[in-house]
Amino acid sequence: MPTLLITRNEAAQLSGASAATVNKAIEQRVVAIKSVGSASLVDARDVGALTLFAGLRFGLPVIEKRRLARWLRNAPLGDETALGTGVIVRKTPELEEAMEDALRYARLKERFFETSLDRQGGEPVIRGTRVPIRGLARQIEAGEGLAVLREQYEGMDEDAFEFAVQWARANPRRGRPTREAASNGFGEPASRQAHIARRRRELAHG
Repeated sequence: MPTLLITRNEAAQLSGASAATVNKAIEQRVVAIKSVGSASLVDARDVGALTLFAGLRFGLPVIEKRRLARWLRNAPLGDETALGTGVIVRKTPELEEAMEDALRYARLKERFFETSLDRQGGEPVIRGTRVPIRGLARQIEAGEGLAVLREQYEGMDEDAFEFAVQWARANPRRGRPTREAASNGFGEPASRQAHIARRRRELAHG
């Protein structure tokens, strides 16, 4: 089974750990990484370990962190291991869920993430479409209903809606929003905003 990889920011978002915690785990070689271009990508299975480290109220030696991370990748739910400090660590449903959520996200990213200069000037889009991921996420975060999304993006797999929100949260746009983005609240062209507003009014009136 190929290793599923995510960025540092995505690992932080999915685990609830700070960026500093993720970076430190990478520097200490606690989590498994793979260099792709200039980026160091994190093994999605290690989100379980990052979730654990984010909740610890005491420090651990690096060697123990490495052992815990390796153990968590393959340990069955409910399994336990003892630390050198005399503390018992159990693989809880929360840790298992964090890892499974990260693996699901990584699979969704492989399915839906696309960027090309031929589409929206290189802005990340849902694969096979011209729909910007951030724009779709803003619609959903603003409360757009599933029925409207299904109609507006007919034929799009609904898993793409879930992915768009998760990806946008982990990858906020750098710098200040453009004047147009600030004025319409979503960063979408005014024509699209008018269409969305019109559809909302139609739905509201049956």
